[in-house]
This record gives sequence, structure tokens and C-alpha cells, in this order.
Amino acid sequence: MRRQRLLEGIWCLDPDEGLSPGQAEELARVSGAYPWLTDDDFVSEHLDEWLG
Repeated sequence: MRRQRLLEGIWCLDPDEGLSPGQAEELARVSGAYPWLTDDDFVSEHLDEWLG
């Protein structure tokens, strides 16, 4: 959600939790390899409307 600009940070997570080492890179890799599985375009189209 932060990557899509829906949230400014990861504050919705437990403060004692975070991504595992390499997890962010793997998420980026999978999103890049399978872009049709993301909702990035939909979110981008409606972001201003939702965050108004």
C-alpha cells in the first residue's frame, strides 16, 4: 500500500514487525514479472478520488 501511495508508511503493521530480509526485493521482482496481477493502474487512476 505504501508503494501504491495509499499509505505514507507501514504504520499499520505491528511496530515490532517488519519485512523479512529480501522480502521487499522479492515483492518488487514478482510485481515486475507478473504486472497483470497487480492493481497498480486501478489504484493510480482512483488515488486522488480516494484521498481527496
